[in-house]
Amino acid sequence: MKNLLFILCLSLVSCNNSNSQSQEENNDGVTTFYFVRHAEKRTDQGSDPQLTETGARRADEWVSYFFLKDVDVVLSSDTERTRSTAAPLAKAKKLTTEIYDVKAIDGKTLLDKYRGKTVVLFGHSNTINTYANDLQTDENYGELDDADFDHYFIVKVDEKGNSSAMMESMEFEKE
Repeated sequence: MKNLLFILCLSLVSCNNSNSQSQEENNDGVTTFYFVRHAEKRTDQGSDPQLTETGARRADEWVSYFFLKDVDVVLSSDTERTRSTAAPLAKAKKLTTEIYDVKAIDGKTLLDKYRGKTVVLFGHSNTINTYANDLQTDENYGELDDADFDHYFIVKVDEKGNSSAMMESMEFEKE
């Protein structure tokens, strides 16, 4: 019985140590930004339109993309289409969508505020590239085409300020 209790305690300590070690490894001082354009918007609703059915499905698909990724913060500009694109992910990750002012932020401001976190920022075709450009020096990305809802940017910045960025593409089923 003593041996069984000893083995049980040893297993518990071992599991606890390996769990805390993996948490430390995940918190390696890298800040990760995902800059995602809002999903497809309606074109018959003026300057602050809702998402189309395809856009709503795309917003839901972002949940699948981020399912196994740690996400600390979900940001959205203050438009219906970006809030609606961000909402499913925020809900799935049990986070509140933080609203940001498109005109008041830049990459440095974002890095200063969210250093060490993983941030998903939903924005616009003419802003997400700018934030990616602000955070890195090896590539300059242009604005996305108005019909391009597939491309997004990933920027990682280490604790020393070294950065890497890439433009990725994710095609979703449009049915």
